[in-house]
Amino acid sequence: MRLPLTERLRLVRIRPGWEEYYSTLKRLPRRLKSLSQFVVDTLPTFRHYNVEGVLDLGCGAGRHSIYLAKKGFDTIGIDVSKSALRIVRKWVQRERLLNVDLVRATMTNIPFRDCCFGAVVSVSVIHHAVIKDIEAIVNEIYRILDRNGYFLANVASVEDPRYGTGKKVENNTFGILEVFEGKRFEELHHFFTKTEVSKLLTNFAKTDVELLKGKPNYWKILAIK
Repeated sequence: MRLPLTERLRLVRIRPGWEEYYSTLKRLPRRLKSLSQFVVDTLPTFRHYNVEGVLDLGCGAGRHSIYLAKKGFDTIGIDVSKSALRIVRKWVQRERLLNVDLVRATMTNIPFRDCCFGAVVSVSVIHHAVIKDIEAIVNEIYRILDRNGYFLANVASVEDPRYGTGKKVENNTFGILEVFEGKRFEELHHFFTKTEVSKLLTNFAKTDVELLKGKPNYWKILAIK
């Protein structure tokens, strides 16, 4: 699937921790292959309402992009990391998938025209920013969604045990040390109250915000434009 890119693509910047992490991965760890259950559970809803084009926002190493494509959805994965997209591209080639495209871009400046996706899926990514940027991200998601399009995501909750640790950046936002496969780097985490999540989704016609089953330190978002 090739959707028309707009002229919104600007200089892409990335905090060095993620790029170094993905660039040195020799083999994908199990956690980067395991699917998020709330994505799997929502697919029947996407099918029922004839969703076709799906954007995997902050696709990382590509587990959900690959899954969505295998399930028949035209999928575009966006990430800011060149190395992550290189991993996804190789995975797509191995699977011989023809319905996946990859784009390097930031979440605050998504380079697609208005109203061109039936759904946007974003797993454990949006909360890695200050609130001003998160608001910009959600505005971009709303802009690119079709009428009645779906936004499915999870974001960190103030109930997360990491809340209040690390270096405070602003209210409910902290720079927290990440440790993955021997790599250590600081990443922003914004922790949401339910009220704050609901406020973020004000423009959407319908919203459902609830704690993830089995992972109460995350809010699950399902919103309809």
